[in-house]
Amino acid sequence: MSIACRTIPAVCSVALIGLSCTESIPPLSPSHPSDSHGAYVLCEGLWGHDNATLARIELPSGRVIADVLAGTGLRLGDIGNDMQRLGDTLYVVVSGARSIECFQVSTARWIGRIRLQHNLYPRQLCIVNDTFGLVTDLYADAVTSVHLRRLEELPERYVVGPAPEGIAAFGDMVFVANSGYGDYRAQEPKAGTLSVLSLSRRTEIATLAVGPNPVTVTVNPRWQRLYVLYLHVPSAWSHDSLGGIVEYGLPSLQRLRTWRAPIAGYDVAWTTRYDTLLFLTPQGVWGIALADTSSTPMAIWPNPQPHYDNWYTVAVDPEGALWIGNARSFTVAGEVLRIQRTTGQIRRFAVGVNPGAILFF
Repeated sequence: MSIACRTIPAVCSVALIGLSCTESIPPLSPSHPSDSHGAYVLCEGLWGHDNATLARIELPSGRVIADVLAGTGLRLGDIGNDMQRLGDTLYVVVSGARSIECFQVSTARWIGRIRLQHNLYPRQLCIVNDTFGLVTDLYADAVTSVHLRRLEELPERYVVGPAPEGIAAFGDMVFVANSGYGDYRAQEPKAGTLSVLSLSRRTEIATLAVGPNPVTVTVNPRWQRLYVLYLHVPSAWSHDSLGGIVEYGLPSLQRLRTWRAPIAGYDVAWTTRYDTLLFLTPQGVWGIALADTSSTPMAIWPNPQPHYDNWYTVAVDPEGALWIGNARSFTVAGEVLRIQRTTGQIRRFAVGVNPGAILFF
């Protein structure tokens, strides 16, 4: 989605403690990957500027390839909105180009694309199994099927609610967040709901009420729970209306708990043990400990400059380190922070405009 649609103004901000042990690492010129592990960062760019990029951060060296397509004659296109990994293949959803660009994870080499003829504005990709994926269509209120090995769009489509965004799968069920596109379509039927699809029956089997503007869906396989993040509608932000996170049991679909919070981003992440759900607020990274019966979100890591830095994405690597994409003003080049919470050490990596997704290799 364009930055105009994803940007969320701060609801409130507080003075927070400073950070220590900061290490600044400049990006290097594009070259062949060398280190064996690290992270890919999808920078969505600015709507209409055709400047989405895919960066590769290599560890332990800290080398940054700011644009893995630099020098190839190729480019991602307009608005990089999502990326998912299946084995050694990285799938990058480019909304304006109506395509899914495919890369080899180990080498960062572009290997092909899935052209989407029927999907008007692909938003998020869900990998169902080793050959089959589903992509939400923000403009056509549908979900499109794709073959992940043959790199092609399939004819099967599912009609859902207005402006579907987030998507996730659990067994035979697929969950789709019908955002209503903020205020624009909030009054339409099924806006603010979750569509539940059955793959075997090839139809929608349930519609669950969530809250205003649901955008993100994630499944916790350890707890067998489903979580949906909603933002509230932009017209209500000036009145300090809060977004929230809703928990459902699986496979029962029973609504279990709801947490209200000043949600400030689309992204969520799980800790390595899947016991805490992390999300973004104007104050920084907050978390929900699933075993905590008090149902109170807790501060995980503060944003020391909430008036200047907009934290846009959050992820946790296999070592438990916290990764944050900082979009700054949403119009200039951003950065990625890798934070070792136990020591307070921070490494900084310069990347492109609006780093909106992080995946590890």
